[in-house]
Amino acid sequence: MTFIATMGRGFAALALLGLASCASADPDDLSATDTTPGFNRAMHGFNLALDRNVLRPAAQGYDFVTPTLFKHLIGNGFSHLELPGDFVNYLLQGRIEPALETLGRFSVNTVVGAGGLLDPATEAGLPKRPTDFGITLGRHGVAEGNYLVLPLFGPSTTRDAVGTVVDRALHPLTYLGYIAPGLPPAAGIALNVTERVDARNRNADVIDDLLYESEDSYISLRSVYLQRRRALVAGEEGGADALPDIFDQGN
Repeated sequence: MTFIATMGRGFAALALLGLASCASADPDDLSATDTTPGFNRAMHGFNLALDRNVLRPAAQGYDFVTPTLFKHLIGNGFSHLELPGDFVNYLLQGRIEPALETLGRFSVNTVVGAGGLLDPATEAGLPKRPTDFGITLGRHGVAEGNYLVLPLFGPSTTRDAVGTVVDRALHPLTYLGYIAPGLPPAAGIALNVTERVDARNRNADVIDDLLYESEDSYISLRSVYLQRRRALVAGEEGGADALPDIFDQGN
């Protein structure tokens, strides 16, 4: 079990304590659920320092030393590993069509896409349509709960913190030690770190703008996160697509 996964389980356990009593948020009020702004701003400051001093330089170094083709293949591979979780969540949401499309994408890219390193499925009309268990809970009427900023994870809500744990349980990297028992534990940690660095690099422009160019990065990040999550739960994919997808909530 990775450190990140362990942290996720701990935060989700705390989130479960308040989930049942949380009321639905006013969709027009992006601050109503921010009931612990002192804690959240402190965690935002911690994450910002971590990004500035560790994650951002690592992503810049990764971008500099890694050939473009390799970055493309690595990104495809990590995206491919998210598909089993997407498929299960679409089934749990009762959305059969996107579930079948996700299954088709996984099958095509596994068989003729070098195990997911290539992406012929997109050209075949099967683009990636990510979802997660936080969205699944929301579609079944579970309130989003309080806005939270979690160390290492970033913006979340009570509902999404619980969803993160379930999504990690659906992610193949969680079971790397069982799938490839000969690999040392450090291999799993290295893959999780590489996944995070790759995601930071792919979204560098948007993340840098939000964190380092906005007047108040805490307010900007909270606004973008909550608007996007609420649009996804409501099925407003057009509205969600208009906002940056930088959070990789479930994966």
